[in-house]
Amino acid sequence: YQRLRAVRSRCAEAERVPVYVIFTNATLADMAMKQPRDIPGLKRVEGIGEIRAARYGKAFLEEIARWREEGGA
Repeated sequence: YQRLRAVRSRCAEAERVPVYVIFTNATLADMAMKQPRDIPGLKRVEGIGEIRAARYGKAFLEEIARWREEGGA
């Protein structure tokens, strides 16, 4: 969850928007629980539709994959 928050912060900073515009805390919590592996899986996370999945999906999926590679799952 904390790593996903960091990704969200970087995205928000790059776009100069508040973090909740990227994803809410509830969305990050659901993402952390479901640990999607691809865009279709990401779209099953509460609060993520086509646009957000296309815009931010790669960064979040890469972070989840890194966490898994480090032995997180």
